[in-house]
Amino acid sequence: MSDGNELDEVQRKAAAFARQPSVWAATTPAHPEPRMRSRRIVAAGRASTGVLALCLIPPALLTMVFGDPRHVVPSKEVLTGFFGSQRSQNATQVAVAAVAVGLWLLWILTIILLVGSLLTVILGWRLPRWRLPAPLHRLLFGLAGTAVIAFVTTPHAGASTGQPSAAGPATPGADQPGASALRQGGTVTVLVGETQFEYEVKRGDTLSKIARRWLGDADRWPEICRLNRHQHQPGGAELTDCDLIYPGWKMRLPHDARPPAGTATKPPKASRPPKKNLPSPSTPESNRPGSTNPPTETPGPEPSAASPATTESPSATVTDEHGVRLSSGNWLPWTLVTAIAAAATMVWRQRRRRYTGEPDTATPTQLPPTVAEVDRVANRHPEMTTSSGDQAPTPSGPADLVPWPAGGASLVGDGAPAAARAALVAVLASGDPDHPAARGEVITDVATLSTLLGPDAPAPSPWPRMHVTQNLDDALAMIEAQLLHRSRILDEHDLTSLEQLRQAAPDEEALPPVILIAQTPATGSRMRTRAALTLGQALNVSAVLLGSWDHGVTVEVAADGNSQVVSGGEIDALPPRLPVLEPAAALEILDVLREAHTGEPPAATQTTSATTPPLDPRADEAAPEETPVTPTATAASGRARLRVLGPPRIEGITGEGRPLRAKALELAVLLAVHPAGMATRDIGEYLEPDARISQADQRVHTNASNLRHVLGRAGAAEPKNSYVIKTAGRYRLDPTTVDVDIWTLRDLVRSAHIAAEPNRREMLTTACELYTAPLAEGRDYDWIGPHREAVRRWGTDAHLMLAEDLMEHDPQAASDLLDKAIALDIYNEMLYTKAMRARYALGDADGIRTLLRGLTKSLADLDAEPREETFTLSENLREDLVDS
Repeated sequence: MSDGNELDEVQRKAAAFARQPSVWAATTPAHPEPRMRSRRIVAAGRASTGVLALCLIPPALLTMVFGDPRHVVPSKEVLTGFFGSQRSQNATQVAVAAVAVGLWLLWILTIILLVGSLLTVILGWRLPRWRLPAPLHRLLFGLAGTAVIAFVTTPHAGASTGQPSAAGPATPGADQPGASALRQGGTVTVLVGETQFEYEVKRGDTLSKIARRWLGDADRWPEICRLNRHQHQPGGAELTDCDLIYPGWKMRLPHDARPPAGTATKPPKASRPPKKNLPSPSTPESNRPGSTNPPTETPGPEPSAASPATTESPSATVTDEHGVRLSSGNWLPWTLVTAIAAAATMVWRQRRRRYTGEPDTATPTQLPPTVAEVDRVANRHPEMTTSSGDQAPTPSGPADLVPWPAGGASLVGDGAPAAARAALVAVLASGDPDHPAARGEVITDVATLSTLLGPDAPAPSPWPRMHVTQNLDDALAMIEAQLLHRSRILDEHDLTSLEQLRQAAPDEEALPPVILIAQTPATGSRMRTRAALTLGQALNVSAVLLGSWDHGVTVEVAADGNSQVVSGGEIDALPPRLPVLEPAAALEILDVLREAHTGEPPAATQTTSATTPPLDPRADEAAPEETPVTPTATAASGRARLRVLGPPRIEGITGEGRPLRAKALELAVLLAVHPAGMATRDIGEYLEPDARISQADQRVHTNASNLRHVLGRAGAAEPKNSYVIKTAGRYRLDPTTVDVDIWTLRDLVRSAHIAAEPNRREMLTTACELYTAPLAEGRDYDWIGPHREAVRRWGTDAHLMLAEDLMEHDPQAASDLLDKAIALDIYNEMLYTKAMRARYALGDADGIRTLLRGLTKSLADLDAEPREETFTLSENLREDLVDS
């Protein structure tokens, strides 16, 4: 490991090829002493002698033994006799020739490898490392590395500070896997989850030793390498070779790492101020079918001030092997994080399903801040969510999310309301379409809901899995009805428990867990509640009660979720820490769960007027003046081609230079969906949410410079004042030097709304050919969801409009076009209904039935069915074809 006085580029490459890390050495003055100079001369002479000996001695010996190499290969007559009737006479001559040729080829190969190694180190080429038999490998690459270091290196500029720059003997442990090049003392920041430690690096440290000290197993060093490979480090570097790591870097370790004794915890960095109202995109009204509004300057997903602001900085999120702390009052286990992240994914699919292209369709908005943060954490810790998500919900109930006993439990303590809120969320987040028996239902009353979510908070709209009654008596009546219904089903099968029912009659009605969440009942309702919960133990009916309960288990919950049973027995499955949620966070998650389950948008979104979509107020003043362009015109203009439909990329890179950083590519996509530009601080909020403000700003500048450089390698303009420009403190892509495919798609769809035939059909055809994949396919950027949905709607609009134009004159072309659109968006019901009409025009009744089956199968992923109108349309169209 090295700090600012690290080896220079040539010396580091030579050390890597020689597989010999540099040493920790005593200080050296700025000008080497005569003794040190003499040692360098001796080392150079020794290396030169070895290289010359390897180049001259073997050919001289081969010439002395076998003669002139030009006459080593046997003549044609000798070879003919050997393979003919004179084998015995020519065998010795052929054998000697074969040995000679083999030795000459071995020497030539050695010289090629030596020359290649020298060129690789000196010129900085990145070629595969050759592995020879151990003795020859050590000899060859040891000579190459020593020669280059001796002849090429000079004392580092930092020598004036008294630091060494000479190489020395191999560090102990260098031969083992994961040996790292170490040079000077210092510290690295070790991250275990979100906890940071200052770790003092010592002489001879390797990834193997770090793995042994932190993980208890030296053979786990590849895990550390994989976790940190290509992660950006301070100063713009990144880990590409696990043999080269440096002090000052941040090294992430697996979640089960434990710090060695005496390791200090690093104080948390100062958190950035609360996040601004990050924008939500909107679908411009000019993109709607039949719209006559003039094009706005917002070409895509532009910000809206309607998104609620977070009250916590993202840096407040802390993760460990048990769960995620979103803030001091919000803690969730990984199983619940996984379930909420799955619901967030389901929300985007539901929005795709209900988009019809009509002006009153709700515009895509960002997920609520709490859900967005949970989704971000889940995406950044797949190893945790995968391990928890691999365990499917049990048929008996959402045991992974709600560890309550069958007879119920009561909660007391400072954290009781927060734990009850989390229990409400956990029950509704449990299960999935593949496990219908695990999709828990909640029964509660208005008073309890007001206590949990706040008297002034709007109550979440109920849905089939959440039943809100006027009082506790009504809730108990609903519980009793559930008990009676389940008892009757068991009696029909002559069984006594739901477990027996599922084994004996797996096709029987799914009877998911039902949990009552209420205040501890008053005196007049206590025995009724006790009787209901006692009967419910065998029928998967339970309760979470707020307040002390003498007839069951009572759990004391602290404000941070730590819990213990204080009376009524033990709960085997009760974890030491229960999930807790604050009212605002619980409301946001409940809104997302409801939209994921029902497909209906939240009430706030339903009232949004699509005729005045929320736009970024800065768009009009910062958006560039543009004219619609076509791909043909772009190719002739010599502009750099940024493609964000499908995997994001820059096409046509021909010049030499630095590669494109991953964050610079993300910046390119971000600027593509914000053509009016973004301020440095806003970009930092998107791309570097966990960094300090100063660090985020610096990284934005670095990535903008890298993006400008790579675009310059693909375009004809000078990169100095082109491609990525900054005006009035805002970065944006220069439309005169950069062509972006979604800008072209936007212009084509806009213009098609007001164009007449045949220009309209030509524009729509080009737009449909352009939209062949989603925005930034394969990239899970935290902010991409609304923008991806908005661009998807542009592509859907183009296909719907073109199919409508083709329907009358060429129904076959319209049908083929809609089949392509369905492949791009299998959840959009409007595409299926349009395709049914195209099949009707072709007289294809079987095709209509096939489309309905395909839609039903796709919507099963959402636990939904086609609308009644779709069933009616399919039936009427098929009946008309049969009657005709």
